[in-house]
Amino acid sequence: MSLLVLGMQCRDELIDRLLPGRKLQRELHANWGQPGAGERSFLASWYFDRVRDAPDAVHVDDRTWGDLEFPRIFARFDTTLTPIGSQVLFKQLRTYARTADESARRYALCDRLRSEQALREQIQQQLMALKEETHANIADFVFGPEPAPPKHRWLLALWGLASIAVLAATIALAWPIWIWLGMLAVNAVIAYRSMWRIFRNTATLKSCVRMLRVGNGLARLRGTGLSPLEQLADQAPQRTQALGALRWMALLQKKALEELGIPMWLTLLFLAEPIAYAFSIGRFAKIRPALASTFELIGELDAAIATASYLQQYPTHCQPTIADRALLRIVDGYHPLIAHPVSNSLELDGQSLLITGSNMAGKTTFIKMVSINLILGRTMGFCLASEATLPLTQVMTSIRSEHSVESGKSHYFAEVEAIRSFITTAEKGGHPVFVIDELFRGTNTCERVALARAVLEHLARHALVLVTTHDVELQPALKQHYALCHFRENPEIEGFFDYRLRPGASRERNAIRVLARMDFPERIVAAAMDYSMQDQQWQKDRDRESAA
Repeated sequence: MSLLVLGMQCRDELIDRLLPGRKLQRELHANWGQPGAGERSFLASWYFDRVRDAPDAVHVDDRTWGDLEFPRIFARFDTTLTPIGSQVLFKQLRTYARTADESARRYALCDRLRSEQALREQIQQQLMALKEETHANIADFVFGPEPAPPKHRWLLALWGLASIAVLAATIALAWPIWIWLGMLAVNAVIAYRSMWRIFRNTATLKSCVRMLRVGNGLARLRGTGLSPLEQLADQAPQRTQALGALRWMALLQKKALEELGIPMWLTLLFLAEPIAYAFSIGRFAKIRPALASTFELIGELDAAIATASYLQQYPTHCQPTIADRALLRIVDGYHPLIAHPVSNSLELDGQSLLITGSNMAGKTTFIKMVSINLILGRTMGFCLASEATLPLTQVMTSIRSEHSVESGKSHYFAEVEAIRSFITTAEKGGHPVFVIDELFRGTNTCERVALARAVLEHLARHALVLVTTHDVELQPALKQHYALCHFRENPEIEGFFDYRLRPGASRERNAIRVLARMDFPERIVAAAMDYSMQDQQWQKDRDRESAA
């Protein structure tokens, strides 16, 4: 039996060597619908970092990105084959679509690729030529500061020609070989010094050549009705011009020559690579638009396939309706990072939401779920819910206020800064969505309630606010502007919580009974219950005195 298995393995390996496409296809099938490995998290942001200051673009801010654990979501999302696709996917997740049509087109592209396996795999076979991580440098090269050409490129070219002439004279005219050996030594020094400075740029120019060729390969798939493929086909003349400008780098990038080490010898003998780089980089400004467009279209295809694969993990999803007012409606929404999530629904039409409940009941997870679905709907064109209607606006969060030893900022000061930015943003208009977890929780109860009431009243006039709190005193004070909902524990069931959002104000106090279920000493539980009853009686007496 073992010999039979070994024979079959040898047969499969031989077939894979003869038909490499068969092995690739098997790998694509195996990886489809699987979560990403998160191996490109550092490289993924390079493109976004270069273009984030573009005019009219609205991005998911850094605090919100971290609060909602989007680095983890992106890591599961990112099954792109190329670093270019990873970088474009990262930018898509960080950039709100300007219009409802833009996000709808993005979803339509991934939905089409999800349903058409043959076309998807044809595209992936072309993309495999760009799978190496070194191609991530293209983003910095094309969208970053323009690289300056070497100062003495003409002298470099003349010296290269002189090297050819001396070698020819040594062979044809029997010149003393020491003259040529001397020039060879000088060439080695020049090549070493120049390549040390331009090595990364030279490698990136070669990556640009490969990217242009992949663009040409994808353009041959035109006629499918996919917009990126049609655009690549239409832009073929610009890519031909760009390849012409990089023709010497293209020649040195030929696989057959590289395998024989010929570019290295040509550089040593005649300074071929430094000269090719010097003249290619001199034409770089003219071909930059063609490179940028090819980068974005290739990345868009790779990102769309990764999105399609991601949605295979989440069969329950929908394309949201984008409203022209402050309407937020999510039906059976769930959190993508929870293995067995409890779905919840929400509908707010021009009104904010105040959520109460004890720790661990599900308040923070719920507002994260809503925020994540808002961002996914506004950037990628889908929500993890059965139905959704979203406002055409941005989301900002204040969910974790970390103390920074380096900056010297306390929890309170960091939160004050975040809320101040909310107020500034709200006063600019656009009715943004603000998500706040336990506002001013680091301050004393009296001041916390007063501050929270003043801030939340102001924000609700300009924005849609989702806020969690333990301060039940805020419920009657804010009910004019805020819908009231709550989560509650049930000490009688295993796990204490059902994680269901319930309408109305929170009226139950079960936290002490939960401690009893967790085997806290009876004396402590009894004392806590007694103190709680005394406090409630004191509150009732004070309310009676105020009414009188």
